[in-house]
Amino acid sequence: MRLVHFSDTHLGYGAYSKLDVAEGINQREADFYRSFEEAVDKTIGLRPDFVVHAGDLFDGVRPQNRAIDFALRQLLRLSEAGIETILISGNHSTPRLRETGSIFRIFEHLKHIHPIHEAGGKTIVVGDATIYAIPHSATPSLAEMTSGLRPSRDTKYSVLALHAGIVGSDTYKMDEFNEQTVPVENISSDWDYVALGHYHEHKKVGNRAYYSGSTERLSFSEAGKAKGILEADLATGAVKFHELRTRDMLDLKTVDASNMTSSEILRAANDLISGSAIDEKIVRLVIKKVAPDAYRSLDMPAVRRLGGAALHFELKVEKEEAEGEKQAGETQIGLLADEFKKFVARQEYSDQKKSRLIELGLPYLERGQE
Repeated sequence: MRLVHFSDTHLGYGAYSKLDVAEGINQREADFYRSFEEAVDKTIGLRPDFVVHAGDLFDGVRPQNRAIDFALRQLLRLSEAGIETILISGNHSTPRLRETGSIFRIFEHLKHIHPIHEAGGKTIVVGDATIYAIPHSATPSLAEMTSGLRPSRDTKYSVLALHAGIVGSDTYKMDEFNEQTVPVENISSDWDYVALGHYHEHKKVGNRAYYSGSTERLSFSEAGKAKGILEADLATGAVKFHELRTRDMLDLKTVDASNMTSSEILRAANDLISGSAIDEKIVRLVIKKVAPDAYRSLDMPAVRRLGGAALHFELKVEKEEAEGEKQAGETQIGLLADEFKKFVARQEYSDQKKSRLIELGLPYLERGQE
Protein backbone atom coordinates (compact mmCIF):
# COMPACT_ATOMS: atom_id res chain seq x y z
CA MET A 1 0.00 0.00 0.00
CA ARG A 2 1.09 3.55 -0.69
CA LEU A 3 0.18 6.81 1.02
CA VAL A 4 0.82 10.48 0.35
CA HIS A 5 1.62 12.68 3.32
CA PHE A 6 1.66 16.46 3.41
CA SER A 7 0.90 19.09 6.01
CA ASP A 8 0.91 22.72 7.14
CA THR A 9 -0.70 24.19 4.05
CA HIS A 10 -1.84 27.28 6.06
CA LEU A 11 -4.56 28.28 3.59
CA GLY A 12 -5.57 31.89 4.08
CA TYR A 13 -2.12 33.04 5.16
CA GLY A 14 -1.26 36.50 3.89
CA ALA A 15 1.74 38.77 4.27
CA TYR A 16 3.18 41.97 2.76
CA SER A 17 1.16 44.40 0.67
CA LYS A 18 1.67 43.06 -2.86
CA LEU A 19 -1.32 41.79 -4.81
CA ASP A 20 -1.49 38.91 -7.26
CA VAL A 21 -2.42 40.63 -10.52
CA ALA A 22 -4.32 37.65 -11.95
CA GLU A 23 -6.32 36.86 -8.81
CA GLY A 24 -6.56 40.32 -7.28
CA ILE A 25 -5.70 39.01 -3.81
CA ASN A 26 -2.70 39.16 -1.50
CA GLN A 27 0.25 37.63 -3.36
CA ARG A 28 1.37 35.39 -0.50
CA GLU A 29 -2.17 34.15 0.02
CA ALA A 30 -2.26 33.22 -3.67
CA ASP A 31 1.14 31.50 -3.36
CA PHE A 32 -0.20 29.23 -0.60
CA TYR A 33 -3.27 28.35 -2.67
CA ARG A 34 -1.11 27.45 -5.66
CA SER A 35 1.24 25.23 -3.68
CA PHE A 36 -1.73 23.38 -2.18
CA GLU A 37 -3.30 22.94 -5.59
CA GLU A 38 -0.04 21.53 -6.95
CA ALA A 39 0.15 19.16 -3.97
CA VAL A 40 -3.32 17.89 -4.89
CA ASP A 41 -2.32 17.64 -8.58
CA LYS A 42 0.70 15.51 -7.71
CA THR A 43 -1.33 13.37 -5.31
CA ILE A 44 -3.98 12.57 -7.89
CA GLY A 45 -1.23 11.73 -10.38
CA LEU A 46 0.41 9.34 -7.91
CA ARG A 47 -2.89 7.51 -7.19
CA PRO A 48 -2.04 6.47 -3.61
CA ASP A 49 -4.32 4.26 -1.53
CA PHE A 50 -4.88 7.15 0.87
CA VAL A 51 -3.71 10.63 1.87
CA VAL A 52 -2.79 11.99 5.29
CA HIS A 53 -2.86 15.74 5.81
CA ALA A 54 -1.13 16.13 9.19
CA GLY A 55 -2.59 19.42 10.37
CA ASP A 56 -2.87 23.17 9.86
CA LEU A 57 -4.94 23.00 6.72
CA PHE A 58 -5.91 26.61 7.47
CA ASP A 59 -3.80 29.39 8.96
CA GLY A 60 -6.44 30.31 11.50
CA VAL A 61 -9.44 29.03 13.44
CA ARG A 62 -11.81 31.29 11.50
CA PRO A 63 -10.56 31.26 7.91
CA GLN A 64 -11.94 33.68 5.35
CA ASN A 65 -14.62 32.50 2.95
CA ARG A 66 -12.11 32.50 0.10
CA ALA A 67 -9.82 30.05 1.94
CA ILE A 68 -12.76 27.80 2.85
CA ASP A 69 -14.05 27.79 -0.72
CA PHE A 70 -10.60 26.97 -2.10
CA ALA A 71 -10.02 24.13 0.40
CA LEU A 72 -13.45 22.69 -0.37
CA ARG A 73 -12.82 22.69 -4.13
CA GLN A 74 -9.45 20.96 -3.75
CA LEU A 75 -10.79 18.34 -1.35
CA LEU A 76 -13.64 17.68 -3.78
CA ARG A 77 -11.01 16.84 -6.40
CA LEU A 78 -9.53 14.19 -4.07
CA SER A 79 -13.03 12.96 -3.26
CA GLU A 80 -14.00 12.65 -6.93
CA ALA A 81 -10.73 10.79 -7.59
CA GLY A 82 -11.83 8.24 -4.98
CA ILE A 83 -8.77 8.84 -2.76
CA GLU A 84 -9.43 8.36 0.95
CA THR A 85 -8.14 11.52 2.66
CA ILE A 86 -7.56 11.89 6.39
CA LEU A 87 -7.34 15.46 7.73
CA ILE A 88 -6.32 16.21 11.32
CA SER A 89 -6.62 19.66 12.84
CA GLY A 90 -3.42 21.40 13.95
CA ASN A 91 -2.78 24.10 16.52
CA HIS A 92 -3.58 26.87 14.01
CA SER A 93 -7.01 25.43 13.21
CA THR A 94 -8.07 24.16 16.64
CA PRO A 95 -10.17 26.62 18.69
CA ARG A 96 -9.07 27.15 22.28
CA LEU A 97 -12.71 26.96 23.44
CA ARG A 98 -14.71 23.88 22.46
CA GLU A 99 -17.92 25.89 22.10
CA THR A 100 -16.29 27.86 19.24
CA GLY A 101 -16.77 24.84 16.98
CA SER A 102 -14.47 23.54 14.24
CA ILE A 103 -14.43 24.59 10.59
CA PHE A 104 -13.60 20.94 9.82
CA ARG A 105 -17.27 20.06 10.25
CA ILE A 106 -18.06 21.42 6.79
CA PHE A 107 -16.02 18.59 5.24
CA GLU A 108 -17.83 15.77 7.03
CA HIS A 109 -20.37 15.28 4.25
CA LEU A 110 -17.72 14.75 1.55
CA LYS A 111 -17.28 11.19 0.34
CA HIS A 112 -13.78 9.76 1.00
CA ILE A 113 -12.84 12.78 3.18
CA HIS A 114 -12.26 12.11 6.88
CA PRO A 115 -11.83 15.31 8.96
CA ILE A 116 -10.59 14.54 12.49
CA HIS A 117 -10.83 17.39 14.99
CA GLU A 118 -12.27 16.01 18.23
CA ALA A 119 -9.84 15.57 21.14
CA GLY A 120 -8.78 11.96 21.54
CA GLY A 121 -8.61 11.20 17.84
CA LYS A 122 -10.10 8.43 15.76
CA THR A 123 -9.10 5.33 13.81
CA ILE A 124 -9.81 5.04 10.09
CA VAL A 125 -9.44 1.74 8.22
CA VAL A 126 -8.46 1.90 4.55
CA GLY A 127 -7.96 -1.52 2.99
CA ASP A 128 -5.08 -3.23 4.81
CA ALA A 129 -4.15 -0.12 6.81
CA THR A 130 -5.43 1.37 10.07
CA ILE A 131 -4.71 5.07 10.52
CA TYR A 132 -4.63 6.38 14.10
CA ALA A 133 -5.42 10.06 13.58
CA ILE A 134 -4.70 12.30 16.58
CA PRO A 135 -5.49 16.01 16.08
CA HIS A 136 -4.09 18.87 18.14
CA SER A 137 -5.28 18.79 21.74
CA ALA A 138 -4.38 20.56 24.96
CA THR A 139 -6.65 18.51 27.25
CA PRO A 140 -5.73 15.71 27.23
CA SER A 141 -2.26 16.60 26.02
CA LEU A 142 -0.70 14.89 23.03
CA ALA A 143 2.11 13.65 25.27
CA GLU A 144 -0.48 11.89 27.44
CA MET A 145 -2.33 10.40 24.47
CA THR A 146 0.81 9.01 22.82
CA SER A 147 2.39 7.62 26.00
CA GLY A 148 2.37 3.85 25.63
CA LEU A 149 0.46 4.03 22.33
CA ARG A 150 1.18 1.05 20.07
CA PRO A 151 -0.39 -0.31 16.86
CA SER A 152 -3.12 -2.89 17.47
CA ARG A 153 -2.30 -4.88 14.32
CA ASP A 154 -5.95 -5.45 13.47
CA THR A 155 -4.83 -4.78 9.91
CA LYS A 156 -1.58 -5.54 8.09
CA TYR A 157 -0.32 -1.95 8.32
CA SER A 158 -0.61 0.71 11.02
CA VAL A 159 -0.09 4.44 10.50
CA LEU A 160 0.01 7.21 13.10
CA ALA A 161 -0.96 10.78 12.13
CA LEU A 162 0.02 13.44 14.64
CA HIS A 163 0.38 17.23 14.75
CA ALA A 164 3.01 18.08 17.37
CA GLY A 165 6.58 19.08 18.04
CA ILE A 166 8.92 16.20 18.79
CA VAL A 167 11.46 16.67 21.58
CA GLY A 168 14.47 14.49 22.36
CA SER A 169 18.16 14.57 21.52
CA ASP A 170 17.04 16.57 18.48
CA THR A 171 14.12 18.95 18.88
CA TYR A 172 11.57 19.76 16.20
CA LYS A 173 9.16 22.49 17.22
CA MET A 174 8.03 25.97 16.17
CA ASP A 175 7.98 27.79 19.55
CA GLU A 176 4.42 28.93 18.89
CA PHE A 177 1.65 29.71 21.35
CA ASN A 178 -0.67 26.72 21.84
CA GLU A 179 2.08 24.36 20.65
CA GLN A 180 2.02 20.76 21.91
CA THR A 181 5.15 18.61 22.13
CA VAL A 182 5.66 14.85 22.41
CA PRO A 183 8.78 13.08 23.71
CA VAL A 184 10.48 11.14 20.92
CA GLU A 185 10.31 7.98 23.03
CA ASN A 186 6.50 8.12 22.77
CA ILE A 187 6.75 7.41 19.05
CA SER A 188 6.96 3.62 18.85
CA SER A 189 9.17 2.05 16.22
CA ASP A 190 6.38 -0.49 15.58
CA TRP A 191 4.42 1.90 13.34
CA ASP A 192 4.69 1.24 9.62
CA TYR A 193 4.61 5.00 9.07
CA VAL A 194 4.27 8.09 11.27
CA ALA A 195 2.90 11.16 9.44
CA LEU A 196 3.91 14.23 11.42
CA GLY A 197 2.77 17.83 11.06
CA HIS A 198 3.66 21.14 12.73
CA TYR A 199 7.41 21.43 12.03
CA HIS A 200 7.81 23.23 8.70
CA GLU A 201 10.94 21.49 7.42
CA HIS A 202 10.93 18.06 5.79
CA LYS A 203 12.71 15.74 8.25
CA LYS A 204 13.01 12.10 9.20
CA VAL A 205 12.80 11.96 13.00
CA GLY A 206 12.77 8.23 13.69
CA ASN A 207 12.01 4.79 12.31
CA ARG A 208 9.53 5.49 9.49
CA ALA A 209 8.56 8.77 11.19
CA TYR A 210 8.60 11.89 9.02
CA TYR A 211 7.68 15.54 8.95
CA SER A 212 6.57 16.41 5.43
CA GLY A 213 7.16 20.10 6.17
CA SER A 214 4.94 22.97 5.08
CA THR A 215 3.99 23.42 1.43
CA GLU A 216 5.19 27.04 1.37
CA ARG A 217 7.68 29.12 3.37
CA LEU A 218 6.44 31.12 6.33
CA SER A 219 9.71 32.48 7.78
CA PHE A 220 13.32 33.10 6.87
CA SER A 221 14.34 30.04 8.87
CA GLU A 222 12.90 28.12 5.90
CA ALA A 223 14.89 30.03 3.25
CA GLY A 224 16.55 27.63 0.83
CA LYS A 225 14.58 24.61 2.12
CA ALA A 226 12.66 22.59 -0.47
CA LYS A 227 8.91 22.20 -0.02
CA GLY A 228 6.91 19.19 -1.10
CA ILE A 229 4.87 16.09 -0.36
CA LEU A 230 5.94 12.61 0.68
CA GLU A 231 5.02 9.31 -0.98
CA ALA A 232 5.52 6.26 1.25
CA ASP A 233 5.34 2.55 0.45
CA LEU A 234 4.13 0.76 3.58
CA ALA A 235 5.41 -2.62 2.44
CA THR A 236 9.01 -1.62 1.73
CA GLY A 237 9.33 1.49 3.89
CA ALA A 238 10.56 3.48 0.89
CA VAL A 239 9.77 7.21 1.09
CA LYS A 240 10.05 9.65 -1.82
CA PHE A 241 9.97 13.44 -1.61
CA HIS A 242 8.14 15.22 -4.44
CA GLU A 243 9.15 18.88 -4.59
CA LEU A 244 6.62 21.66 -5.14
CA ARG A 245 7.24 24.90 -7.01
CA THR A 246 7.27 27.70 -4.46
CA ARG A 247 8.28 31.33 -4.27
CA ASP A 248 11.98 31.74 -3.49
CA MET A 249 12.95 33.15 -0.12
CA LEU A 250 16.48 34.55 0.00
CA ASP A 251 18.35 35.37 3.19
CA LEU A 252 21.32 37.39 1.95
CA LYS A 253 24.75 37.18 3.51
CA THR A 254 24.95 39.42 6.57
CA VAL A 255 26.90 42.64 6.08
CA ASP A 256 29.38 43.18 8.92
CA ALA A 257 29.61 46.98 9.08
CA SER A 258 32.37 47.16 11.70
CA ASN A 259 34.54 50.22 11.02
CA MET A 260 32.50 51.13 7.92
CA THR A 261 31.19 54.58 7.07
CA SER A 262 27.60 55.06 5.95
CA SER A 263 28.67 55.39 2.30
CA GLU A 264 30.71 52.19 2.56
CA ILE A 265 27.72 50.38 4.05
CA LEU A 266 25.51 51.56 1.20
CA ARG A 267 28.10 50.42 -1.35
CA ALA A 268 28.46 47.00 0.32
CA ALA A 269 24.68 46.54 0.32
CA ASN A 270 24.50 47.55 -3.34
CA ASP A 271 27.25 45.09 -4.32
CA LEU A 272 25.54 42.27 -2.45
CA ILE A 273 22.05 42.90 -3.79
CA SER A 274 23.12 43.60 -7.38
CA GLY A 275 25.02 40.31 -7.36
CA SER A 276 21.91 38.37 -6.37
CA ALA A 277 18.86 37.54 -8.45
CA ILE A 278 16.11 39.00 -6.25
CA ASP A 279 13.30 39.61 -8.75
CA GLU A 280 9.92 38.63 -7.25
CA LYS A 281 11.61 36.83 -4.36
CA ILE A 282 11.19 37.38 -0.63
CA VAL A 283 14.50 38.85 0.48
CA ARG A 284 16.11 39.79 3.78
CA LEU A 285 19.27 41.81 4.33
CA VAL A 286 20.84 42.14 7.77
CA ILE A 287 23.48 44.80 8.40
CA LYS A 288 25.11 44.43 11.80
CA LYS A 289 27.61 46.28 14.00
CA VAL A 290 26.83 49.71 12.56
CA ALA A 291 28.64 52.48 14.45
CA PRO A 292 26.30 55.12 15.94
CA ASP A 293 27.57 57.95 13.70
CA ALA A 294 27.30 55.73 10.59
CA TYR A 295 23.79 54.68 11.65
CA ARG A 296 22.65 58.31 11.98
CA SER A 297 23.90 59.22 8.51
CA LEU A 298 22.94 55.98 6.73
CA ASP A 299 20.41 56.61 3.96
CA MET A 300 17.86 53.94 4.91
CA PRO A 301 15.43 54.72 2.05
CA ALA A 302 18.31 54.34 -0.46
CA VAL A 303 19.14 50.89 0.97
CA ARG A 304 15.49 49.87 0.79
CA ARG A 305 15.27 50.99 -2.83
CA LEU A 306 18.05 48.55 -3.69
CA GLY A 307 15.59 45.75 -2.96
CA GLY A 308 12.80 47.22 -5.07
CA ALA A 309 12.70 44.29 -7.52
CA ALA A 310 11.87 41.81 -4.77
CA LEU A 311 8.31 40.84 -3.90
CA HIS A 312 9.24 41.82 -0.36
CA PHE A 313 12.51 43.29 0.90
CA GLU A 314 13.14 43.14 4.64
CA LEU A 315 15.96 45.29 5.98
CA LYS A 316 17.38 44.89 9.48
CA VAL A 317 20.10 47.23 10.67
CA GLU A 318 21.70 46.58 14.04
CA LYS A 319 23.71 49.23 15.84
CA GLU A 320 27.08 48.36 17.27
CA GLU A 321 26.86 47.35 20.90
CA ALA A 322 27.50 50.22 23.24
CA GLU A 323 28.07 50.15 26.98
CA GLY A 324 27.32 46.45 27.12
CA GLU A 325 23.85 46.74 25.65
CA LYS A 326 22.84 45.82 22.11
CA GLN A 327 20.62 48.36 20.39
CA ALA A 328 18.34 46.83 17.82
CA GLY A 329 17.55 49.94 15.75
CA GLU A 330 15.90 48.82 12.55
CA THR A 331 15.45 45.26 13.82
CA GLN A 332 12.60 46.19 16.11
CA ILE A 333 10.87 48.31 13.51
CA GLY A 334 11.27 45.58 10.89
CA LEU A 335 9.56 43.10 13.20
CA LEU A 336 6.79 45.57 14.04
CA ALA A 337 6.18 46.24 10.36
CA ASP A 338 5.99 42.53 9.59
CA GLU A 339 3.61 41.90 12.50
CA PHE A 340 1.45 44.84 11.38
CA LYS A 341 1.20 43.38 7.86
CA LYS A 342 0.27 39.97 9.22
CA PHE A 343 -2.35 41.54 11.49
CA VAL A 344 -3.95 43.45 8.62
CA ALA A 345 -3.86 40.38 6.35
CA ARG A 346 -5.96 38.42 8.83
CA GLN A 347 -8.72 41.02 9.11
CA GLU A 348 -12.04 40.46 7.36
CA TYR A 349 -11.68 43.47 5.05
CA SER A 350 -11.50 43.71 1.28
CA ASP A 351 -8.02 43.35 -0.24
CA GLN A 352 -8.23 46.98 -1.41
CA LYS A 353 -8.90 48.15 2.15
CA LYS A 354 -6.09 45.95 3.54
CA SER A 355 -3.60 47.40 1.06
CA ARG A 356 -4.70 50.93 1.97
CA LEU A 357 -4.28 50.24 5.71
CA ILE A 358 -0.76 48.91 5.15
CA GLU A 359 0.07 51.86 2.87
CA LEU A 360 -1.06 54.34 5.54
CA GLY A 361 0.31 52.49 8.57
CA LEU A 362 3.87 51.58 7.59
CA PRO A 363 5.12 55.19 7.31
CA TYR A 364 4.21 55.74 10.97
CA LEU A 365 6.43 52.82 11.99
CA GLU A 366 9.26 54.07 9.80
CA ARG A 367 9.01 57.60 11.24
CA GLY A 368 9.15 56.11 14.71
CA GLN A 369 12.45 54.42 13.79
CA GLU A 370 13.88 57.62 12.40
